[in-house]
Amino acid sequence: MMPAQGGIFWRRPSRLAVLAFLSVVLLARAAWGQGYATMASAPDPTDFVKHTDTGLTLLGTPFRFGGADIAWLGLRRDGSILRRPTSYEVKDALLTVQALGGAVVRSATLAGTAGCALCLEPSVGTFSDDAFAALDFAIKTASDLGLKLILPLAGSGDCAADPSSAVCAGGGAPRFFTDPAVRAAFITRVKTVLDHVNTLTGIAYHDDPTILAWENCDACAAGFDPVPVAGWVEAVGQAVKAEDHLHLYENGAFAGHILPNAPHPVGAAAFATPSVDIVGDRGLPPGDTAAIRGTLAQAAGVVTGAGRAYVVDNYDWGTVPWKTQASFEAFLDAMNRRHTVAGALFGGLQGHADTGGYLPAGAPSAAGAAPLYFPGIALPGLDKDGMAERGRAIRRFDYAMSDVLLAPAYLLPPKPEIIMAKNGRVTWRGSAGALDYSIERSPDPRSPQSWAVVCDECTTDANGPWQDPSPPRGPAWYRVMPFNINGHKAQPSEPVQNH
Repeated sequence: MMPAQGGIFWRRPSRLAVLAFLSVVLLARAAWGQGYATMASAPDPTDFVKHTDTGLTLLGTPFRFGGADIAWLGLRRDGSILRRPTSYEVKDALLTVQALGGAVVRSATLAGTAGCALCLEPSVGTFSDDAFAALDFAIKTASDLGLKLILPLAGSGDCAADPSSAVCAGGGAPRFFTDPAVRAAFITRVKTVLDHVNTLTGIAYHDDPTILAWENCDACAAGFDPVPVAGWVEAVGQAVKAEDHLHLYENGAFAGHILPNAPHPVGAAAFATPSVDIVGDRGLPPGDTAAIRGTLAQAAGVVTGAGRAYVVDNYDWGTVPWKTQASFEAFLDAMNRRHTVAGALFGGLQGHADTGGYLPAGAPSAAGAAPLYFPGIALPGLDKDGMAERGRAIRRFDYAMSDVLLAPAYLLPPKPEIIMAKNGRVTWRGSAGALDYSIERSPDPRSPQSWAVVCDECTTDANGPWQDPSPPRGPAWYRVMPFNINGHKAQPSEPVQNH
């Protein structure tokens, strides 16, 4: 087993028919992910995404989606520290996906970690109640926001770091794929996850329509003999389908190796075994518009020609593959126009930190995607406005994949939360989608007329805590007011007294 940015892993709408229904896409998504307070104990089978021919359907209509691949929702590595993100950080990230118009989130560290103290399965056959509680929270929060989840059951299986390890030793493929005892232990783990009952909702995972698909692993078979891996893919798929009759099964083992000219290409007999509904792929190589369209047509055609739905699990939005905004938007447009692309998720999304400001950018994601903050901050090689422009393009794409050709107005950010106000220094937890903030001060928070603006949209989450240049000597309270990307203000935080 090997460490990755998100943790330590096991080794090796869509096109909706009625445009009136789609005119307010958030209402549609609320229907997809209805609140658990009103959900029946036996969920309606129509709420689940279905595999139909070479595509996906939901509520009886074709379903295509945009969204994000957020590797760190279950575990994240900040420098040398491996930790679980807080509930605020998880919810903030999912709120950011919602602000971007996304419908689906994928995360390899929610249900796919093993072999570490914080993992879902710290040791073989032993499961962490705390990790399950974090997964319960992520699923319920996604449901509350109308999002669906793709959950890999294992992580990256690159054995190059330690080819002599117990699961990597072997001939043409690691023992993870070939050893019957290792396979049996993994399938037991799969069944344990699928049968878990969410402590927040009372619904077993295998009955929860918030989950779009169970994915076998996160690109775990790169460079290995596809024949034994295909046997493993099917064995896991059969185990999933035996335990769960409602959800789809995605094969992500060969992501990035579908095209005939890819490194170690894999044929349909390996990636499209009988139990597979979806084949996950990585972001495709850059090129001019014609080349991008040709590559997409070929990759999607290989998968749909085998009768499976094609999903791009992680594409890079950054300036390394896409030097200009025009080239990036041409790539997004090509994916949207290629209707055999059932879904596409961008990689690298970060969010606000529980302690204030933003989470650290860290290294690019496992798939190489640059870290993205929305609305945008300055990073090496890209200024704040450049990142904001790419975020807006992703948002337009996400809505276009759901047949919403004109993206609706930006959501108002949620209320921020002041962590501390001391000596006029104000620290707060940020609001998803907030472009900037105003700070207001009052000697008496009970009097609405007493509030005065002391910082007029003068600070952002990238600036750190705000310092009042003239803190009053007497009693004072502060509150923080967020503004969205269009300059519309949202509800302020609750007042906090200065100390």
